[in-house]
Amino acid sequence: MINGWINLYKPSGYSSTYCLNLLKKKYKLNKIGHLGTLDPMAQGVLPVAINEATKTVRLINKSKKTYLFEVEWGKQTSTLDTEGDVINESDYIPTINEIKNIKKNFVGDIDQTPPVFSAKKINGKRAYELARTGLKFQLKKVKKKKYGLRILDHNKVSKKTTFLVICSSGTYVRSLANDLAIRLNTYSHCTKIVRLRDGIFSKKNSYSLKNLINNNNIEDFEKYLLDIKSVLYHIPTIKINDKKLKLIKNGMKVSMLEEIGSKEYKEILADYHQNVVALGSMKDGIFYPKRILNIND
Repeated sequence: MINGWINLYKPSGYSSTYCLNLLKKKYKLNKIGHLGTLDPMAQGVLPVAINEATKTVRLINKSKKTYLFEVEWGKQTSTLDTEGDVINESDYIPTINEIKNIKKNFVGDIDQTPPVFSAKKINGKRAYELARTGLKFQLKKVKKKKYGLRILDHNKVSKKTTFLVICSSGTYVRSLANDLAIRLNTYSHCTKIVRLRDGIFSKKNSYSLKNLINNNNIEDFEKYLLDIKSVLYHIPTIKINDKKLKLIKNGMKVSMLEEIGSKEYKEILADYHQNVVALGSMKDGIFYPKRILNIND
């Protein structure tokens, strides 16, 4: 069974779930998951976890993300992107200097209201599912960090501005574009959203969905895999022997005093022959397994 991560470049026009289902069916995968959902309109980096790698998603789901996004001024849509109906219009188009003057307000910890057409869950249902029924509701504000916001291009004729933002996980780019418009006393919607980076996964080393689907066999697919350990580079690792592997596989705690002393770790990986076999914590020199990865049977 293959295990690892694929750096998929999701094309515009397809949902994240649709892309994963194509891969799962093509290669008969047991389990598949991903970091950070991309809207159907959006394109870009979508890190995909294969089989046992799905157990590690929560360990890397808080990485910084980089987006390029294009905003058209003067029109607000129901979805805050090109897929919705125009619901508000304004003749006022901000100048580049006006945009520069307010963008400093969008760096740091920012309160943000998720779009009603989003994957946010409300009582177990996705917000976009409820929005499509015509139900009126307001999502609670969430605090997200913006590390930097740059203007890449401003076109007065097309009434569009292109931005680059580095932000925390869970940031809604469409809401950011809408908040910019509110501060400028006008309306806007996103005409393009591209995720350029998600942690260690970047556009430069990503693979297109077409390329991955057109492979003929699982051996061709495997060459695109990143191993689990390389993706979890930021988490400390401890090597284990055959005896301790057996104990850990049975969910038992093991002493690592000789190997690591009495150090404490909230998160640590158990490594057996260069493969991550368990995720756990360390206290008083004892390794406590939390998740077992069925890689070495």
